Amino acid sequence: MTSVLEQHGFKFVNYPGGQEFADTFHFSHAVIVPPNVRTVRVSGQVGIQADGTVPSDITEEANLALDKVTEALNAAGLGEDALEYVFDVTLYFARGLDPAPFVDVVKKRFKNTRPATVGLEVAKLVHPDLHLEIRAVAFYPS
Repeated sequence: MTSVLEQHGFKFVNYPGGQEFADTFHFSHAVIVPPNVRTVRVSGQVGIQADGTVPSDITEEANLALDKVTEALNAAGLGEDALEYVFDVTLYFARGLDPAPFVDVVKKRFKNTRPATVGLEVAKLVHPDLHLEIRAVAFYPS
């Protein structure tokens, strides 16, 4: 299956020998962005609930953070499949977090799009109970 972004001239590539790793973690080693592309840059989003608490389950926290990325993209004018337009993601993980549960969430939520991705381990995030923060860049179709 192909990403919706390929219909807009994006090309997702992996270097020889890197495909298996990219498949495991649902990302691309590089994304070729066509000229004159409008983008939406989403600030870091976290999985804090409306009452100010953080879910104890990392999968729930990851889904909530991605919900907030989606809400930001929706506010910018992208539709319900907004995550499929994300081509660049930066993930900030709290020290010692196993990112495996997050990978499963990404595979489900990003569907056929595999953004260029970087994951960083940080000493702490803005709230002491948080485990991750997500920053994204998405294509903004005309």
